[in-house]
Amino acid sequence: MKLTLKTTLLQSMVAKAMKGASCDKMIPLTNLMAISLEDNTLTLITTDASNFLYVRQDKVDGEDFYAVVQADIFSKLVARITSENITLQVDDGILIVRGNGKYSIELPLDEEGALIVYPDPLSEDFESIEEVDINLSTIKLILATARHALADTYDIPCYTGYYIADKILATDTSKICGIDITLWDTPALISEPMLNLVGVFDEENISVYRNKDNIIFETKTCAVYGPLMDSIDDYQDDIIKDLLATEFDSVCKIPKADMLRLLDRLILFVSRYDKNEVTLLFTEKGLQVSSKRSDSSELIAYADSENFIPFDCKIDIELLHSQVKANVGDMLKISYGNDRALKLEDGCVTQIIALLQED
Repeated sequence: MKLTLKTTLLQSMVAKAMKGASCDKMIPLTNLMAISLEDNTLTLITTDASNFLYVRQDKVDGEDFYAVVQADIFSKLVARITSENITLQVDDGILIVRGNGKYSIELPLDEEGALIVYPDPLSEDFESIEEVDINLSTIKLILATARHALADTYDIPCYTGYYIADKILATDTSKICGIDITLWDTPALISEPMLNLVGVFDEENISVYRNKDNIIFETKTCAVYGPLMDSIDDYQDDIIKDLLATEFDSVCKIPKADMLRLLDRLILFVSRYDKNEVTLLFTEKGLQVSSKRSDSSELIAYADSENFIPFDCKIDIELLHSQVKANVGDMLKISYGNDRALKLEDGCVTQIIALLQED
């Protein structure tokens, strides 16, 4: 079996496919990559042991080809080749790569000593209960905003994933992000690693196929297959939606860039011994932010203010910084006056940030 193609094409496909290979030393399959040419369509497959990423290119000339290689060494070799074309050839259990020179990569074997055949779940029958089309721009919005509200521990596993239905929700119980976009009707819980893989797609229109347990995101050149999270019944979406709808007494607007620079400066004077605590004081002139222990504070003038009422609160500066940074607008719209939380709003995106409470 032999395959010759443009080096730049293979480099871009391999670089993208490597996003799906977790290369976990404890799980051999995650260290492998399948390379297949069938009916002039070149396909690369990788996995993190849960989700499978497919990278495709049609109209590739050559005879049918198949090999399963060690992903790390293959990707590093391909990235370093500068010749115009690359030739891949399988010969007696060896992958021969010809570019600037000739390189031999031993192909892995299964327990019976035969060449490995990579799992291919997309080749199996898939009975959908729901089929929809979504936009890559929506996925990018989720990754830019809601991703920063996900839980990073498994204390409550459901909150490590995105709740997607009539709204898109993400929370770790200290912060919430809600996006007022409907992707599909039947609620689903999507893991962070899966949606990160969808984020490597290039085409704007993405087809989605779902059954009870699994989901497929697919375009002409990419596909992601994997399981839905099974803890959706634990997700308190009604309570979270009510929190997102909470009314606040007052609203102000301040430039996002100014707020980030302020927090970058002030965080130098805040320690974990202070519980990362800073005080926000909404004054008639603007928002004043000060540290707990040192005499350090700064005021930002409002760009706009509605129904001003003096208000002060305490908040975790790292928590605030992460959510301000995740806000995609140039101007922060901050709703305040509630003694439990602040609200940030930008178009269809709403963020709720919990305040620190007195011991």
